[in-house]
Amino acid sequence: MDPSAAPLVVVVAFHAPDLLERCLSALGDTLDVVVVDNSSDPAVAAVAGDHGCTYVDLGRNLGFAGGVNIGCARRNGRDVLLLNPDATITPAAVRGLQAALAADSRLAAVAPAQAGPGGGTPDRVAWPFPTPAGAWLVAVGLGRLRRGHDFLIGSVLLLRSTALDDVGPFDDHFFLYAEESDWQRRAGDEGWRVALCPSVTATHVGAGTGGDPVVRETHFQASHERYVRKHHGTAGWWSYRTAAVLGAAARAVVLPGDRGRLAAARMWLFLTGPLRAEAALDHGGLRIVHVVVTDAFAGVERYVCQVANGLTARGHRVEVVGGAPARMTAELDRSVVHHPASSLVGGALALAGSRGADIVHAHMTAAEGAAYLAHPVDRAPVVATRHFAAERGSSPLNRTLARVAVRPVVAEIAISEFVARSVAAPTTLIPNAVADRPQAALEAPQVVMLQRLDDEKAPDVGLRAWARSGLAERGWHLVVAGTGILRPELERLAGELGCSGSVTFAGLVADTDGLLAASSILLAPAPREPFGLSVAEAMSHGLAVVAAGGGAHTETVGDAGLLFPPGDTTVAARALERLADDPERRHSVGRALRSRQQERYSLALHLDRLEALYASVAADHPVRHARGQTPSTTRS
Repeated sequence: MDPSAAPLVVVVAFHAPDLLERCLSALGDTLDVVVVDNSSDPAVAAVAGDHGCTYVDLGRNLGFAGGVNIGCARRNGRDVLLLNPDATITPAAVRGLQAALAADSRLAAVAPAQAGPGGGTPDRVAWPFPTPAGAWLVAVGLGRLRRGHDFLIGSVLLLRSTALDDVGPFDDHFFLYAEESDWQRRAGDEGWRVALCPSVTATHVGAGTGGDPVVRETHFQASHERYVRKHHGTAGWWSYRTAAVLGAAARAVVLPGDRGRLAAARMWLFLTGPLRAEAALDHGGLRIVHVVVTDAFAGVERYVCQVANGLTARGHRVEVVGGAPARMTAELDRSVVHHPASSLVGGALALAGSRGADIVHAHMTAAEGAAYLAHPVDRAPVVATRHFAAERGSSPLNRTLARVAVRPVVAEIAISEFVARSVAAPTTLIPNAVADRPQAALEAPQVVMLQRLDDEKAPDVGLRAWARSGLAERGWHLVVAGTGILRPELERLAGELGCSGSVTFAGLVADTDGLLAASSILLAPAPREPFGLSVAEAMSHGLAVVAAGGGAHTETVGDAGLLFPPGDTTVAARALERLADDPERRHSVGRALRSRQQERYSLALHLDRLEALYASVAADHPVRHARGQTPSTTRS
């Protein structure tokens, strides 16, 4: 076989060097093979070396999808054969798969027939996609009617390179199982098809590197929860989950012996929630639920994602309720369980379904209300973060309801000294924080305003300061990033001020890091900013900051940046001019602000303070509930 025409073989390994030896021996020495090792096992490295394979040690377990993506990145336009280390296929069989793929230009993937090493009954290779309707058919004993051939299992799977280009990489939120289902579902959405090649055969041990069967089942069902949530939404997942619970409960009653016990274990797994059970594997930390009852993605939601990921990395089990589903899922680590909830009732139901937390952390008044409604079921102590420099409630009725809703709250966090001074309740000061970022170049002639476009943020002040600065005539540009009710008015104002050509209204920007890294100055005109997460993010990039000297800006920016009297567009304009005209000063201000962020507003320091508060609250308010224990083992 000509190596230049042959596919790249990607083997994602996890220990089991004996199985890998058998797999690579069957392939012979005519194919280009990459062994991606999720276990960093010297024995796996030795086997790969003996067979002349490219060996990639990931240094940690990224899961199957993560390993596949690392391997596929080396394909250089070639098709890719995914091959489990517990599977074997001959070079002749690989040529057969290539021929089948070449025969139809709309095939994204082909797979051979498979059976165990001893032959016998062939394994099922083509399956229908997981769906709520399918789960109900299985629950009522009609699973045999599900005969669709929607996707092919990924143990031996040849992928077309152009389909990979079109569909994109595997979704690495899937740790183990269902990643090939998801990729083929996305391929189908783009008009691609898949096909089984029964004339080509391979062997497959099945779960050869999978470890404990209970843990395998947990990963399997958790991946299916991810898949159903992704493609059928929350309502689809609840339908799927209900069918699984009822079907397993019925089997637990009628089936004898081990089969009945396995059905009962599956019922309890679905009652617990497979993603929640997976998050508990190998974890000994606290179980923490962050609640933000919105369908948006702004500063608070972005902060919640950063904190949730940071706490997860420290060994805690974290769930998040609320926030724009697509953005939250994209930002959160795959091990963080996300529950969409855009209403008070939805948040309360999500919390009630997540009962058993050690800490519920509520962000904003609606989240506190959801925590209050769920508290009779959940019983977890509630920590509330005060994100705004005002008392709760915008009307007498809302303030009365808010006073009731805070009854389960045992500790309140102020995100700045300004907020702590502005609220009546005793608070613990834990300033907001952001992750450290590389120093921006500060060479681009670009100023950015990154904020909501509403009266509270005074964006008109920023726009007037920009027009007054005259930077447009010197080739500079202003990017206004954010959404809000004032956008049409601001666009008209830019026209009246004669600066429309130098201002871009970018709307909601997903890649705020990319925007900040490509800018040199941040303009923050809000007069009473409770903290200013975008200011802290700009500081982390080392941007020079011009900010209104009110609210928390006097703490975050302080004397390291350039403050102007709130509303004073003349002083703000002069500050912009000085920084634009003096690159050396721009860089020195940026460096000082970046050092200030790293010393005072680093995410690591913030997490240290949160963990200390959580530990104190959990010790003072222990939650008495039964917790199912899931055996812990290695993962393939």
